[in-house]
Amino acid sequence: MTTQIKTTVQNFNIESMTPIFNFVLKGVRHEDREEVRSEAVLRVLTAINGGKIKKDVFTFAHTVVQRTVYDHYRRNNRLITKNSTSVNFCDGADEEHGSTIDYFSYATVDVGFGLSDVKNDYLNNISEFTTQERKIMDFMLFTEEGMDMKPTEISNMLGLNKSHASRAMNKLKKVCQA
Repeated sequence: MTTQIKTTVQNFNIESMTPIFNFVLKGVRHEDREEVRSEAVLRVLTAINGGKIKKDVFTFAHTVVQRTVYDHYRRNNRLITKNSTSVNFCDGADEEHGSTIDYFSYATVDVGFGLSDVKNDYLNNISEFTTQERKIMDFMLFTEEGMDMKPTEISNMLGLNKSHASRAMNKLKKVCQA
């Protein structure tokens, strides 16, 4: 009879996940891989620490990595909170280029839709949404906690069927792309 060593956070080798990452992440955009990898490792370690893994850690980790990829793209492809601005400020002289003036520069990368544009498109087409869909959209677009939640989570919290959330998001996408 062989005894199996219980996996703990202390004895778990993160490098054992490398084959999983190599397989699952090959279809993930290069710029998203590190974020997905970090989130997946955190989820696996949290599950190990909570004692939620019943048998095979490798199979469990594979499932977690796959679901993390799905969640990442589901969350980021909502195209609502993806505007970002990089700001650089130098309070000294740029002697290399012969300048003695302080400089300030910024660059804005717009990927997706700005939140204010989405809100305006929604409000201009609010009549296309049912009462249930409006409740979901209002919560998602006009409350701070709603922006970080999945539409199905919002529908569950509001006591609505998740099909309303799916339809509301599809209508919102159509409205924003028109």
